[in-house]
Amino acid sequence: MILDDSFSVEVDYMSLSNYLTLVVLASTERQTLKKTVNLLLKHCSHTDIAEIVFFLISADCPSAPVAKKIIQTNCSDVSMRICIQKMPGLSPAVHEIPRHVRSSHFLIIGSDLEMSPLTVPDMIKISKQHPEAIVCASKFKKGSKRENYHLPHYLCNRAVNFAMQRLLRIKGTELPITFQIYPTNLFFKMNFTNPKHTFYEFTIRPLTKGVEYIEIPTNYRRRSEGESNFNLHKYIDLGVNFLSAAWRERKRIKKEAKTRKF
Repeated sequence: MILDDSFSVEVDYMSLSNYLTLVVLASTERQTLKKTVNLLLKHCSHTDIAEIVFFLISADCPSAPVAKKIIQTNCSDVSMRICIQKMPGLSPAVHEIPRHVRSSHFLIIGSDLEMSPLTVPDMIKISKQHPEAIVCASKFKKGSKRENYHLPHYLCNRAVNFAMQRLLRIKGTELPITFQIYPTNLFFKMNFTNPKHTFYEFTIRPLTKGVEYIEIPTNYRRRSEGESNFNLHKYIDLGVNFLSAAWRERKRIKKEAKTRKF
């Protein structure tokens, strides 16, 4: 591993009721948005959840009235609210989300049911045992299942993941992902300064600094509702951006290592 040994993690151990914010991304989803929230509420212990935040791509997107209806009819003891994305794009969204979090940890989950919400209780259990770690649910971890996952997407993902591991000497079966329980103060310690790069550096920067990265298997099913965010062309662009981020991280680490020598 290319390791920045000057870094250390300080976890703010907040009360249990302020442990985890579930951030649900939504844009065009309706029925799967409802199902996502219902599954989270049914299978997660409510004492572990600080709140559910609907992070919407715009105030008038198709998911907006659904999110409002869920909040209005919420009979659980879990608080819910809506946040509207300011800057367009997935990376700016990841850059904005932690600034809305009011808990010690957060989890970003899509509302398309591609990544199974049923994995979240297991992620929470492990995260509470290792609060300083990043806990990731990977569809490539041994024991996971994938349904209708396009072969070109699979090959692209595997090639990019392998290249990132080799470039930075880090380990992980699915590095280009945000389906993780992430310590909130860790995010701000990473000093992500460019919103256009945050999504691509979200996982790799902590790993190069020695942060523990725990993966568990999850099931994947291709989305059945709404518009896919990624066609093959966009997927290739994502791969290029991830590799560019890995190369920037490699250069940054080497530069900092030279600085420390002097």
